[in-house]
Order: sequence, then structure tokens, then C-alpha cells
Amino acid sequence: MMTLSDYQALFRVTPYPYLVMTPDLTIVGASGAYLRSVQRTEAEIVGRNVFEAFPAEEGNVEATNITEVKASMLRALAKGQPDTTAFVRYAVEVETPEGKQYEERYWSTVHTPVLDAEGKPFLLFQNPVDVTELYRYDQQSEVASLQLAPPSVDNTENFNRAQMHEALSRILNNEREHLRSLFNQAPGFVAVLMGPKHVFEMVNEAYYQLVGHRELVGKAVWDALPEVAGQGFEEYLDRVYRTGEPWITHAMPLSVQYDRGGPLVQRYIDLMYQPYKDQYGTTIGIFAQGYDVTESVEAQMAKRESEERLRDGMDAAKMVVWDWDLASGQLAYSENVSDVFGFAPVQMGAVGAHIHPDDRQKIADAHRSAIAGAGAYKEIVRFIRPDNARQVWLDSRGKVQFDADGQPARMRGVTVDVTDRYQAEFELREANRKKDEFLAMLAHELRNPLAPISTAAEMLRLTTVADARTKKASEVISRQVRHMTALVDDLLDVSRVTRGLVELEKELVDIKGAVSSAVEQARPLIEARRHALTVRTDATQATVLGDRTRLVQVIANLLNNAAKYTPQGGEITLAVHAQDSWADIEVIDNGIGIDTVLLPHVFELFTQAERTPDRAQGGLGIGLALVKTMVALHGGTVTADSAGPGKGSTFTIRLPAITQRLKQHIEDTAREGMLTGPSSLRIMIVDDNVDAAESLAVLLEAQGHQVRVEAHPVPALANAHRDPPEVFILDIGLPEMDGYELARRLRADPVTSSALFIALTGYGQAHDRILSKSSGFEHHFVKPMDTDRLGQVLGTVRERSAG
Repeated sequence: MMTLSDYQALFRVTPYPYLVMTPDLTIVGASGAYLRSVQRTEAEIVGRNVFEAFPAEEGNVEATNITEVKASMLRALAKGQPDTTAFVRYAVEVETPEGKQYEERYWSTVHTPVLDAEGKPFLLFQNPVDVTELYRYDQQSEVASLQLAPPSVDNTENFNRAQMHEALSRILNNEREHLRSLFNQAPGFVAVLMGPKHVFEMVNEAYYQLVGHRELVGKAVWDALPEVAGQGFEEYLDRVYRTGEPWITHAMPLSVQYDRGGPLVQRYIDLMYQPYKDQYGTTIGIFAQGYDVTESVEAQMAKRESEERLRDGMDAAKMVVWDWDLASGQLAYSENVSDVFGFAPVQMGAVGAHIHPDDRQKIADAHRSAIAGAGAYKEIVRFIRPDNARQVWLDSRGKVQFDADGQPARMRGVTVDVTDRYQAEFELREANRKKDEFLAMLAHELRNPLAPISTAAEMLRLTTVADARTKKASEVISRQVRHMTALVDDLLDVSRVTRGLVELEKELVDIKGAVSSAVEQARPLIEARRHALTVRTDATQATVLGDRTRLVQVIANLLNNAAKYTPQGGEITLAVHAQDSWADIEVIDNGIGIDTVLLPHVFELFTQAERTPDRAQGGLGIGLALVKTMVALHGGTVTADSAGPGKGSTFTIRLPAITQRLKQHIEDTAREGMLTGPSSLRIMIVDDNVDAAESLAVLLEAQGHQVRVEAHPVPALANAHRDPPEVFILDIGLPEMDGYELARRLRADPVTSSALFIALTGYGQAHDRILSKSSGFEHHFVKPMDTDRLGQVLGTVRERSAG
């Protein structure tokens, strides 16, 4: 019989590496092979926590995958069974002549618990296999690949070990990736609980959201979720594990903490416990799946109290709610259907028969697009009521509902009689259109007499006439012609703006240079009224992407306005302040000020302050309206402030600034010839982070591309179908539909299937790249975007289109 000393001697000389720990992960022993592998002594590690003895690499925590190793240890202790991790990165601290360094290592590890007579673990063995020599790790792509050399006399053992390790890795990784993919695509929350203690083995994102993103894997359910204990779930979990029979419940109340230590939140869940059995039919775990149905339960509770109120509201709004079964075509609807449609249709086809013939194809296409992938539609159509033959306008909106297999099953929606609103809007649009046309016609017609008057005044000035009165008259005519020409120009501008005819010629604009040009334009009026002008600019460089001519016009308008509304001999200050993301331009005067009643309306068309005898020049009240519109076209804002009449005014323009880094990048790229090409690309960016999407769009537009930004996947689908882009840049974490599903649907649409698909996400692990590739993405970018690499990728699209 072997003695304890015999086992100790055997443990020291075994060629296999072993590390022995207590359940709290304190190291109590290590084999000689293990110590040699990590270049440590027993004295250096025994008695210390394993992650204290082998800490994360300073400044590069990703090189030491503590999270995955710890999860494997906890699973083994909780299950009382071995747990395997096929491949982990774990850098080891070593002493070198140059000091402490970390050697990057790759391991295949098995954690085995040692149980006492009562079945409780009292030791944990770690058997790590160092597979560093067998792998090559790509830091940029974060993907490890096995490097197999042909067997030889020197490396036969390594080659055989590599083959075995590769097979094990493929099996485990494929299995886990498959399960993880299924879990994350599940429509509800899902978890796998192993063993009689119900230890979390796998959990999907919906489950993490339900319980506040707490640490779950490797923990028993009641340790991980102590507040749930005592709510009745223990009995059913134990019964399913004991009997092997499933259990299902609906709308069961659940009090859970969204935040650890936070207040309990009442939720309602549909839940199923399904036994998970081995090949012998023995239950070894439980598959838990369910849905958070709180909103529907609370809505049902509130329904008894609000049904009458809802009916009254629907009647007042002339709104009918309907449900269309796509298979049978049958319609279910609210009780007031006859008030809106003029009859009670049984099928959708009966409704379509009364739609105006010119609108039938439009609504049919909208239905098809929603069912094919857009998911929803919104259309306004003309409808002939069968009860009185009266034409009405109906605003119809629907959303597709899917069955358990993900197939379109029904469409739910609302239809509102908007005849009164539509008629009012139509009349308003007509009046606005006529007003715009009149302004355009008036401006053009006024130009006709101005030209000969101006010419005649110039001829009078050049004629050698001794009469001083004639010379004075010539000067007055010329001055007033210039003033009237400026008014006509403003009329033309406001006409173009209101009709959407203004197009900005964007370029990088130095704000300080634009301010100087504006000052030169406004200086004659300022000097004529003997004002003192002070210009203040800070030292920070301010650059914006915009139309230089229009920006100069905007600043000059504010300066001219200040000069007109400030009594002679007044003071005007023009100040420029630059920040990281904004450039502020302030025009401050000590003039007549703005009344509090007028202040909210100063940027409205034809709004004017009260005229005073001191004002030598008037206007049409369109200058500030133009300023607001032009600034808005540049993505900025303009505000007005005044303490009241006689206390001056301050107008502030705020424009989005181009950072120095982005400005340098654009200029460098232009010098390298990347901002020009055989043609610009039509690009769609879909990202619910609007700031990130728009900043990327600014860069791409500066490179000559046509860029559309969408914040939601559903309208992105519809818009992409109508106007197909050549390139899609899709965020993965999107509302309602993630980027993977959005890419699949766009790939399935013939009009967008040939586009280039680029994934943009905060996740860059190997399985994330596998998911993106399987969803149809050709490139996977990790935030923040590598703009140089993006330029290279877009360049390939140009070359392909040119060829």
C-alpha cells in the first residue's frame, strides 16, 4: 500500500503539470512540472490566491483571461465535476535580466474538484497544458490559429499532442459557439442550470437583462439570485430535476433586483423548466426559458379601467384599430370600424376595393414591403366610403407580427380619418407655395428696373455737371439702389430657402477668416453710423465644414443688424470662442434691445422691431430668418438674448467644429489623393449613437461620398430598398433588430444584396467576427473606427466599380 510520502514523491516527479487549490482558490501545492512551466517555486506561490500569484499583465489585461479561467473553476466546484477550457490566453510573469516581464502563453486547461465523503469539494486540481508553441496569435484580428508542422523525429510528440488538442478545441468551440448563437437569438430569456444545486452553466443576454447583469455563470441559482429565494421557484426546480417532467407557468410574479443591493422590482414572466438529460435518460440539468410579459400583464390590468376612456378617445380621433390574419385575410377590428370605414369589412380585400384606384398600388406595395422585411409601413390614401360615396383621407399604419418560427403571421395597425387635417395642411401648403412663388416673382421683377436706374445714376456721376444738386442726386440714387439690391437679394434667398433650393458647397472653413470677411462687408455701414467695433478671438483654431460664402453672409447680416438697431456712436463687439466640438460667434451691441414679447419671434419671417426715428435704414424682416435657416443647414444653432428695451442685444451662433485631428486627417488624405476617385459612393450608416454616426458621416462626406444616416433599423430597410446604397456600415447593437439580422434582411433583398457590408461594433472577439461573417458582413470594424483602413476598404469598391 502506498503511503502519503509515496504520493507526494509521485506528485513531485510526474511529468504532467498540476496545481492544487482549496475551494477558495488558495494554492496549497504544485507539481514539479507545473513549477517548471511557470518558472516559479513553491515558496513563491503556496498560500496565495491563484490570481494573486498569477496576476493580470499590467497595462494589457486582455492578455490574461482571468474571467474565463475563474468561471471554469467555479463551474467545476459548483457541479462537483471536471470542467474544460479548450483554449485561453494567460500571460505569465517572469524575471529577466531586464526586470519583470510577462510571457504570453496559451493553455488548454481541465479543472477537477476532489470531493469528501459528503460529496463536498475540499480540493481543486488544475491540469494546464501549455500549447503556446502550437499556436500563432494575430493581435490585430484577435484570432489564434493552430500551426501544425509535419511530424518528424524531433517533434512527433508535439505533433500528436497538437492534433489531439485541435480536435478537442474544434469540438468544444463549435459546440459553445453554436449554443451561444442559439441562446442570443432566442426570443426570450434562456438559461441552463446544471446539477442538483442548479448551477448556471449558460445564460443569454435577455436573462442578464432581467436580473440586472449580475455574475451568474458558475454559481448556484439561489447564491446568484438570493432575493428570488422563497418566491416558489425552488419547489418547481427541485421537482423537475427529481421527476424529469417539465413545468410551465404563465404570468407568474417575480420580485427581482435590477441592481445588486437595489430595490425589488415587480415583474411578470411566462416560464418553462425543461429537464436536460444525458444519453442514459438521467436528468443532469434544467433548461429554463421564458418571456418577460410585464407590459402585457399590466396593460391587461389597466384595460378594465381604461376601455371606456379608450373608446371615447378613438371615437373622437376617428381611429380604428385592426388585426389582419395574413394567412386567411380575415380582419378583426375595434367597435367603431363603421364610423371610419363606413362599413364593417370581413377581409382586407374588402377594404382595398374602396381605396381610390390611384392609391391601390401604393398601399399594396407598402403591405408587401412590410411583410418582406421592412416590418412596418405608413401610408396616407384616399378612400371612398361605401355608405355615402364621400372621399376621405385615411392615415394607415401597420406592423408585422411573427409566429414562433419567425414567419410573418399577422399585421396589427391603426387607421385614422385625417381628412380635416389633410385638407387644412393642403390649404396651408398651397398658401405657402403661392407665397414663395410670389416672393420669387417679386424679387425677379424688382431687378428689372434696378439695372437701368443704377446705370442712369452712374451716367449722371460720370457726366461733368457743375450743378452740385445733380451730383448729390446721383449719389443718393446710387446708394438707395445698392440698398434696394440688397433687399432683393434677401428676398431671393428666402424664396430659395423656403422652397428647398439652397445647396451648400461644403469645404473646410476657417471661422476667423470668415469673420474677417464679414467685418469687411459690414464696415461701411458701421463706419457710416460712427459705431466702435471691437473684434475678439481666442487663440484656439476653429474650423467647420460648411459653405464659406453663406457663413460670411450670416455673420455680416448680424453685424448689419446690430449697426441698424444701435443709435449712432454705439458699441458693437464681435467675439469668437472655439471649443473641442463647437465654435461660438457672438455679436453684442448696446442698441435698442429687444422686448420680451418680441424676443421668442425674432427669427421668424417678416418679424421686425418697432421703427425709431434714429434708424436711417430699414428692412423687410427676413435677415434673421435667413440667418437661422443657414445656420441650421450647417448643423448649428443661433440664439438671441436681451435684457429688454434700451439694454442692447446679443446674438450667438454655435457651429459644430472639426477637431484638429480630423482636420489634419482630411488634409493628409486629400494630399494622398484619397479624397478623389472615379466616383463617389452611396453609403448608409445605421447606428443609434447619433453623435458617432454623424461624425463619421462628416468625414465620409468630406471625402466626396453621399452619406445617409439612420438611427433605427426598420426605416433603414425601407429607405435602402427605395434608394439602394453601395455600402452599408451597420452597428450591431441596434434597437428592435440587431445588426446581424439587419444585414441578413438586406442581403435577402435583391436591390441591396450586392452592396458592401461593414460591421461596426464594440465587440471584436473571435466569435463576434464569426457571427458577423455568417450574417453577410465582408468586413468587421471595432469602435472607434479605423478611418485609414476604412478608406482602403472603400477604395476597393471604387476599383471594382471602375473595372
